[in-house]
Amino acid sequence: MPNTIAHYHGIYGDDKARASHDYLQSQLIVPRQRLTDWGLKPHLHGNLFQLFFLEAGRAAFEAPALRELTTPCLVIIPANTVHGFTFSPQVRGRTLTLAEALLDTILQATPAVLVVLNSVHILSDFSAEVPFADLLALEQQIHAEIHADLPGKQLALNGYFKLLFVKIFRLLQHNRAQADRPNRALHYFREFQKAIERTSPFERKIADFAQELKITPIHLNRICQAVRGKTATQIVQAHTVRKAHNFLLYTSLSVSEIAYELQFLDPGYFTRFFRKQTGLAPGAYRANAYRSGAATPPKPAPTG
Repeated sequence: MPNTIAHYHGIYGDDKARASHDYLQSQLIVPRQRLTDWGLKPHLHGNLFQLFFLEAGRAAFEAPALRELTTPCLVIIPANTVHGFTFSPQVRGRTLTLAEALLDTILQATPAVLVVLNSVHILSDFSAEVPFADLLALEQQIHAEIHADLPGKQLALNGYFKLLFVKIFRLLQHNRAQADRPNRALHYFREFQKAIERTSPFERKIADFAQELKITPIHLNRICQAVRGKTATQIVQAHTVRKAHNFLLYTSLSVSEIAYELQFLDPGYFTRFFRKQTGLAPGAYRANAYRSGAATPPKPAPTG
């Protein structure tokens, strides 16, 4: 097991790609001439947003829990999400990968859509108004536009992307209430999410986040309660727990090393915090994951 989580600035396996504000890739997932499953090991893209359009075949998705997928389906993966896939040889589909900065630019006038897309979603129930075929057709148009050299290319791509994201947004019915809230509040929440990503656990107080957004801590808490049903502190704590979960399940770092990576004052403080949030000490949490098959224990170091 590696000491760190695989981190790519481009598509999976591309170690040469560098962070870019306009990164955009469209790829095909084609059936393979093999008898065994294949996949993408748990990894993350720090600055990339991804869509997986799976048309047919058997697949499983891990982020963080392992879930069997029913095709056709659409998997939405925001930046900084540790995830992995297992595919049967018959899997067929397409992927879209774009820089988070590009996503923000395309949807800057609709922060409600940005907030919704900043969570992992698996869509397998499609409506008559927005069938899977419509989404796939838009991806195909985007793919063709990317690889064509035609006048007005950027304008066409922006139009296709906006239509695609609007259709996806309409399918996420459980977030309709968020769409009706004032755009300003959703904009603040989106910026709060970004600030949390940039900050080490406990490096800043809620008042500091609020000051950066030029609102009061009370206002920030009200926004968080309205959008997510949690206080601002609970959202920061949940983010820290997710990062700790990723280190515990996907690396061989010790609890002390993880506490250091997360910049806790000492391992004991980290253990108390993690137990309070999850009900288990970090070591017990990792052991539970190994027993349940959610993670694979590290191989013994070679001797001699």
